Amino acid sequence: MNLKSMPEDAKQYVKAIIECIDDGIWITDGRGEVVEVNTQALGCQKREDIIGKTMEELVETGVYDSSTTLKVLEQKEKVTIFQHEETELLVTGIPYMENGEIQMVVCCERELKELDIMKQQLKASEEKLNLYESELAYLRSVLAKEVDLVIESKEMKEVVELAATAAKYDSRVLIEGETGVGKEIIARIIYRNGLRDKSPFIAVNCGAIPETLLESELFGYEKGAFTGADEKGRKGYFELANKGVLFLDEIGDISLNFQAKLLRALQENEIMRVGGKKAIPVDVQVIAASNSDLREKVSTGEFRADLFYRLNIFPIHVPPLRERRRDIVPLVYQFAKTFNNKYGTNKEFSLSSLNVLQQYKWPGNVRELENLVERLVLTAKEDVITDEHVNLMLYGKDGTMGQNHDHETGTLKEVVERVEQQLIKRYMDEYSNPADIEKALDISRATLNRKIMKYGLR
Repeated sequence: MNLKSMPEDAKQYVKAIIECIDDGIWITDGRGEVVEVNTQALGCQKREDIIGKTMEELVETGVYDSSTTLKVLEQKEKVTIFQHEETELLVTGIPYMENGEIQMVVCCERELKELDIMKQQLKASEEKLNLYESELAYLRSVLAKEVDLVIESKEMKEVVELAATAAKYDSRVLIEGETGVGKEIIARIIYRNGLRDKSPFIAVNCGAIPETLLESELFGYEKGAFTGADEKGRKGYFELANKGVLFLDEIGDISLNFQAKLLRALQENEIMRVGGKKAIPVDVQVIAASNSDLREKVSTGEFRADLFYRLNIFPIHVPPLRERRRDIVPLVYQFAKTFNNKYGTNKEFSLSSLNVLQQYKWPGNVRELENLVERLVLTAKEDVITDEHVNLMLYGKDGTMGQNHDHETGTLKEVVERVEQQLIKRYMDEYSNPADIEKALDISRATLNRKIMKYGLR
């Protein structure tokens, strides 16, 4: 069999087949001359610069550091090697023999980072089955009433266990964590697994209510209490939540003046309507939440210490998404399923796209991830969402962080690698000739290829 002597339509058929393969595919003749290669294997190289060249020439000129094909031609048998460069590759070369002579060599290459991710996921699954079966059974029983939470990470398992414990004792709870981590979901877990699950759950965002209206919204008002008031008066959230749970979100944003009134309501278990003359007893479990450190606010005089201690009976801290990265991929799957059902789409996330999502810092936490998945489901034209789609959405066309630049964090190595990736991608968009990219970056062709493969920019 000689691929070079095949009819043109047969060559096109072979080319179409190897383009459907996710791995990099190289086909050479018995002398090591490249006769076909798919896009995955090309990197930033142009087909016309590779096709017709021998692997020996490409190695000698520095385009590639080594060649599995040359080893196959030398040993005349199947060869599998690990190439340890800036990115690790598993490369297998297979000879096609006729009459004891090699007529063709087919090489398949795959980046080990993809294999590592699959290996880690498999290992994690085995660990869960062997070590955490009883723990997962317990947590599933808790989450049977709450389907909006992912608990793959050890950190979130601990949070759910704390929430389940708080639900047993009907005590006040203070949930702290950054914006978008899911504090209200934790509050609802406490409610749905607690003693008050048959009574109301009222959620109030204190930071969204103007200071002048906060008292009347929470405590209610009597008729004629102020201009524009309902002539029959109105119950406040405390009364509406009687016998149930009142969730006070962004509690750290209320004024010191109202903090004193809220403290009295918690101490006496009664409230006074605006314009009222008698106290109204209330039986409410208060769950408060804050995206700021209330202890720090107490130390600076922005929050009353006595109110803090009244609220902080059972503290729960929800860690940010960047500290529980094992939750990212399951969350992506969950959100993708939700939005595919909502919009009638069938979008899937590739392994390379999940790798980019796991490396991002997520300053907006789960809420930012959910919004990003929804935008990708709506805007990606292809059914498979790739790392290119994700990078464009996160960093923009020019590879800059855009509005997320202020949140750039991480070790020096992590930050340097992100900037390097963004710079290479920008020059790849700007220049069509690899030589121009090398000149702009002041690096060799081999180094450029390694970095392109390392960051999945092929």
